[in-house]
Amino acid sequence: MMRRILWFFRSWQRKFSRSMMAGCLLAVLCGVAYVAEIAPQEKRTAAQRSGIEKLHKAQAALSEAPAIQTPAEQLDSFYAFFPDDNIVPTVLERLFAAAARENLALPQGDYRVAKESAGRLARYEITLPLKGAYPGLRQFIAQSLKETPALSLQGASFARQAADDIGVDAQVRLALYVRRTEEP
Repeated sequence: MMRRILWFFRSWQRKFSRSMMAGCLLAVLCGVAYVAEIAPQEKRTAAQRSGIEKLHKAQAALSEAPAIQTPAEQLDSFYAFFPDDNIVPTVLERLFAAAARENLALPQGDYRVAKESAGRLARYEITLPLKGAYPGLRQFIAQSLKETPALSLQGASFARQAADDIGVDAQVRLALYVRRTEEP
């Protein structure tokens, strides 16, 4: 086998000059260099170009962003988050319905308005005496806060009458923040 390769190489040497052989060897080396170095580099360059295009698109999106709001506009968008004060009965109905869904005893709730002297918000302080299973109480609180983003938990206290009681007595204090429809 080796003799054949040597014979083949010598026959090529006789047919072609050394400069032609060097040119062929150079062409083969160029092909190997292209496959080994240049092709992977082109892939990396294409990936970098697509990354640059994404950055340009993101920059264009940022330049199309709305102008900076004035402090008065920022305050208006802050107050726009809060519901009007006519939503209070609906929120109270939701709280009673959520307690019923979790099989909690809620004989009556207590709420009072605490108007702030400054600003356009009113705070309704809601106190709910609940009785039921502890997981149901936790689910009630979590679901109520999730359903009404303007509702916040002010405090909760839990007590058992006896160590072997299944039910827990709870006192849940919530605050509902709403926009006042009438000005102070």
